[in-house]
Amino acid sequence: MKIHIVSLSHKEGKLLNSIVTKGSHPARVFQRAQILLKANRGLKDEVIAEHLECTPQHAGRIRKRYCTGGLEHALYDAKRSGKPRTFQKEDETRIVALACTKAPEGRSHWTGELLAEEAARRKIVKKISKQKIWLIMKQHDLKPWREKNVVHSKADR
Repeated sequence: MKIHIVSLSHKEGKLLNSIVTKGSHPARVFQRAQILLKANRGLKDEVIAEHLECTPQHAGRIRKRYCTGGLEHALYDAKRSGKPRTFQKEDETRIVALACTKAPEGRSHWTGELLAEEAARRKIVKKISKQKIWLIMKQHDLKPWREKNVVHSKADR
């Protein structure tokens, strides 16, 4: 006997049918919608799995997710926290501002290594690699290693 029986409302059925027949949706969402529609028709997990080329356990998990958490929970994965940002936007802005200043005494231009050292010395960040500096510069379309002064203020003229 099944513990988790899928019984879709008319509105949920229409939504799932639109996912299956119209538009573009991620493959996972498409397959989960198909599983729920077939489960609503009373098909067993083994039959659903055979029709959709998945495992019966997967069909059972989607059914269970619907019964315990609702339609959104069954169709979509929960948000994942991911790795926290190492550098805040303010830090990146300070590094860009640093790259726009004059190069250190005896240097014609900034290098990634020089910017990383100077950012650590000024305590903008504790530690940053030259590769991260390159990525920040690329995001802002800056090339301080090519130009003597990236930003020219009126005072410099």
